[in-house]
Amino acid sequence: MAADLTEALEALDLAIAKAAGVVGDEAVQVFAGVSVNARRRTGFLGETVVIALGGGTGVGKSSLLNALAGTEVAPTGTLRPTTDQPLAWIPADPEAGLVRLLDDLGIVERIGQSSHPHLAVLDLPDFDSVVGEHRATVERLLPRVDAVIWIVDPEKYNDRTIHADYLRRLAGYQGQFVFVLNQIDRLRDGELDVVLGDFEQTLWYDGITRPITFPLAAAPPGSPPLGLDSLFHYLDQKLDAKRVATDKLLEDLRRAGRGLAEITGVTPGIGLEFDQRWEVALDRATDVLADMMAGPQVAAAAERAGVRTARRVGGSPVGRLGAAIRRSPVGRALGAGREEDAIEDETRKWEGRAGLERALATFDQLVTQLSFEAGGAFGARLRREFGDQDIQRQVRGAIEGTMANLREPGTPQPARWWSAAGFCQLLSLITVVGCGVWIWARPDTLERGKWPWPLIVGAAAVLLSVGVGALVRRSGRKSGRAVAIAYRLDVEDKIAHQLTKRIGVPVRTVLRERAELEGALTELALHVARAEREPG
Repeated sequence: MAADLTEALEALDLAIAKAAGVVGDEAVQVFAGVSVNARRRTGFLGETVVIALGGGTGVGKSSLLNALAGTEVAPTGTLRPTTDQPLAWIPADPEAGLVRLLDDLGIVERIGQSSHPHLAVLDLPDFDSVVGEHRATVERLLPRVDAVIWIVDPEKYNDRTIHADYLRRLAGYQGQFVFVLNQIDRLRDGELDVVLGDFEQTLWYDGITRPITFPLAAAPPGSPPLGLDSLFHYLDQKLDAKRVATDKLLEDLRRAGRGLAEITGVTPGIGLEFDQRWEVALDRATDVLADMMAGPQVAAAAERAGVRTARRVGGSPVGRLGAAIRRSPVGRALGAGREEDAIEDETRKWEGRAGLERALATFDQLVTQLSFEAGGAFGARLRREFGDQDIQRQVRGAIEGTMANLREPGTPQPARWWSAAGFCQLLSLITVVGCGVWIWARPDTLERGKWPWPLIVGAAAVLLSVGVGALVRRSGRKSGRAVAIAYRLDVEDKIAHQLTKRIGVPVRTVLRERAELEGALTELALHVARAEREPG
C-alpha cells in the first residue's frame, strides 16, 4: 500500500502542476492542500504500524522489544551501549513498501514475526551513546516512522540529553510520541505517582502538553512483564487509527483527481492522435503554399530561363549574339537579360495568388476540431491562442520566414552536349552562307534539268539547324524544370519547418500538457484503486 500511496501522491502533484498551467494556481489551491496535508503526514504509508524505540543507555529498550515479542529477539546485557545497529522486528510476510522503507533507512538486521502481522518495531541505538553515529542514526529515523516510544527509567527520566537535545527540539512531532516509564518494579510504594508527575511536568516544559505515558516493567527479575497489556491496547488503537486515516487519505486523493478532471475538462481515456492529424494538415497546407511560392508560374519562368541558357550555349550564332546583347549593359538598361532573376521574381509574387485562404482554413479546421475534442480548459486555451487572426499571422510569418531563409534559385546548368550543338549550328550557318555564294558564283547550277545541289545542301543545313535548335530548347526546358523542382522542394521543406515551429509545436505543447495531466489522473486513480484492494 505504501508504494501505491506514494505513487498516487506523485501523480497528484504532477496533475496539480499541469492543471495550474491552464486554469491558474487559485483554481487548484484546494487540491494542492490535499497533497500538502497528505505529505505532512509522518510515518510509513502502509498497513503496518512502524514504531521506533528510543532512549538512553540502560533504560531497557531491548528488554521492551523482547517483552513485546514474547521472546528474546534483541540482546540485553550490562555492557553499554548494547544496541550498536538498528534492529527491525517486522512481520514475517512484510509489505513491499515496508521493505523499501527499511532499505532506505539502512536497517539491515531484520527479524520476522507472525504474532503481530501489522506491527513493526525498530530498536534504535542509544541516543546518549558516546558514538556520534548513533545519535545521527536516531535523528535520521525519527521522521520516517509512525510513532516513537521514548523509554526512560526512574533514574534517567529527567536526563538533560533526552529533553534538551531531542524532545524539546522535536516537540512538533509530539503527536507521534509515546512515553514508557520502564523498570517501575524498582520503585517503592507511593513513588510511582511522584515520578510520573515530575516527568510529565518536565515534558510540559519541553512543549509536549498532553503526553501519553505508560508505566511498566519490561523485564522484572523473576516475574513476567508488568503493564504491557495497556501498551498493546494502545498499539492496536494506533493501527485502527492508521487504517481510518489511510482510508480518508485515499478518499481525499480520489476526490482530488475527480475535481481536477472536472475543472480542466480532461476525461481519461481520450486520445487525440495529434501527430497523425498534424501531418495530414501540414502536407495539405504545404502543398498549397508551395504552389503559391513555387508553383506553375515559377516552373514556367524556370523553363524560360533554361531555354535562354540553352540558346546562349547551344543556339545559332544569331541567337547567341542576341543573348549577348540582352546581357549587356545596354540590354539590361532596356529591361532585357534578367533571366537569372526571373524565378525569384515569380516567388515574390505569392501574395497575389490564390491558395492562402485554403491553407488558413486547413489549420483553422484542425485547431477547431482539436479544441472541441480536448474540451474544458485545454479546448478553451486552444481556441484562445489559435484563433483566426492568430493562425493568419503565423502562416504569413511562416511564409516570410521561408522567404528570408531560401537559397538563391540559381540558373539552369548547361548540358555538356550544348557546346557541340552550338558548333553544329555554326557549321550549318557557314554551310548556308557557302551555298549562297555557290549559287552567286555558279548560277548555272540552278538550270533546268540539273540537280540543284546548292539548294539541296542549304536546305539540309537549315533543317539540321532547326532540328538541333529544337533539341537544345527542349533540353533547356528540362534543365529549367530541374531547377524549379529543386527550388520547390526547398520551399516545401522550409515552409513545413516554419509552420511546424509556429503552429504545430505550440499546439502539440498544449495537447502534450493535456496528455500529461490525463496520464497523471489515470495513474492517480490506478494507484488509489490498488491501495484499496490490498488487504488490511
